[in-house]
Amino acid sequence: MEKKKKRFSTKNLKLSTRITYSTILGIIIPVVVIAAFSSIFINSISSYFDFGDVNSNSYSIINKLQWDQTVSSIAEELASEDNRDEALREIKKLASPIERLGTVIYIEGKDGEFYSTTDKEDVYSTARAIFSDFDMKTNTNYFSENGVVIVSHSNAADQRYTMLIANGKYTVTDPSEQNYLRNFRLQFFGKTGFAIMLIAAIFILSAVVLSFITSSSIIKPIKKLEEGANELANGNLDYFIDYESTNEIGVTVASFNKMTSQLKASLEYQREIEESRRNLVAGVAHDLRTPLTSVKGYVEGLMDGIADTPEKQERYLKTIYKSTTAMEKLLDELLTVSKLETGIVSLDLHKININDFLEDCYSYMKVSLDQRGFEFIFKNSCSPDACVMLDSDQFERVIRNILSNSVRYCKSGVKGRIEMSAHEYKRNIIISIADNGIGMSAENIPKIFDSFYRADPARTKVSEGSGLGLYICKQIVEHHGGRIWATGEEGKGLTVHISLDTVPADNEASDENKNETTSKN
Repeated sequence: MEKKKKRFSTKNLKLSTRITYSTILGIIIPVVVIAAFSSIFINSISSYFDFGDVNSNSYSIINKLQWDQTVSSIAEELASEDNRDEALREIKKLASPIERLGTVIYIEGKDGEFYSTTDKEDVYSTARAIFSDFDMKTNTNYFSENGVVIVSHSNAADQRYTMLIANGKYTVTDPSEQNYLRNFRLQFFGKTGFAIMLIAAIFILSAVVLSFITSSSIIKPIKKLEEGANELANGNLDYFIDYESTNEIGVTVASFNKMTSQLKASLEYQREIEESRRNLVAGVAHDLRTPLTSVKGYVEGLMDGIADTPEKQERYLKTIYKSTTAMEKLLDELLTVSKLETGIVSLDLHKININDFLEDCYSYMKVSLDQRGFEFIFKNSCSPDACVMLDSDQFERVIRNILSNSVRYCKSGVKGRIEMSAHEYKRNIIISIADNGIGMSAENIPKIFDSFYRADPARTKVSEGSGLGLYICKQIVEHHGGRIWATGEEGKGLTVHISLDTVPADNEASDENKNETTSKN
């Protein structure tokens, strides 16, 4: 199955990349538009101002440029490598506009006349009438109230051409060059000014659009981030910023959402701890009140002389001793819980053969359970050399607490039965202790490892358990790096499971060392 390619999205662009792209586009777009506009402007300006063809016999800067352009075009045609007939056709096209305005032209080369509007003498006479001092050997551009006289030369590959142009119908309405230049500026720069304004507008518009696009793509998620921060400040820990991106803002938003969820989880955990502490205080107060009340009552009985016989006095004292022993046991378990939670207790771990350990526990506990009328069975399927890292004293307490819990919650009128089993797997050993007691509902099973939890909510007697036994078991097992959980059904008993990691036996470790030595050799 082919992996879907990630679609490119501008949303994922980094801020530095956005700014770079914006800067580049801010330069490229106006340059491209200006280049296109300039090309059109340059190509059209000559026709717009009619630089190519002379269309008036009245002097102006534009008219002067038109004459220069026409003379230059004729000179270029003469210097070209076209044959005589083709050159004549092109020159007639170029000369036609000015000839319609009364202009006469005479062109000669080394072989004599090349082109002439009329007789050579008529052209010379017209030119002398306008400007008598012209010289055919010198380039001349004479524009006056009398007319126009132009002498120009063109060098071809094999000869030199001389061109004489005269127009006696030409007029100059205002001989002031400054006036001509001002008229040209008004005409030319009026159009050019519009072009410059258009270019400036393109620059400004491009900058504004690109700035808007870039800023909106940055400001929008920042505003979302700001809203999220305000919601968090107002205590709304369920607020989620809906913005997905791989850029810097996207990473910041993801971190913010993660921080919010972690903060929410931390506060919930703190609330759970506070609730646990309140339950702990309430449980201790409740469980100490009963024996203290009992002690106080029997002491008052002794003081008031109610116990007026040695038998009564002995019974009262035994009850007081039993109650104080229960309180001592509760305080001892509270001290153990405190040490386990704060890490004061350090486990004295040793590699222990699990079979030997469980056999010792079974032998020790069986005597006590037999006295209580319980059937106690042990089934072991572990290999003879199965080993775990244990603090034997602490873990024996775990087994003892679980068995005590099974005894405490047996069914009335039914012979108690407890089965302890051990099964070895590839990397761990699971110890299970099952009873045929009252069991527990599925929703309450996870709670049995909480402090001060009892199946009986009334908790009337400390002698029936402090509610800390299984909680202490959980703490000790987890300090061993193991796991503890329970299964069962209400009315059908309860099974507590403990999982511990196995470690190689001493002989296995020595075998592995031998193999390593052999392989190295």
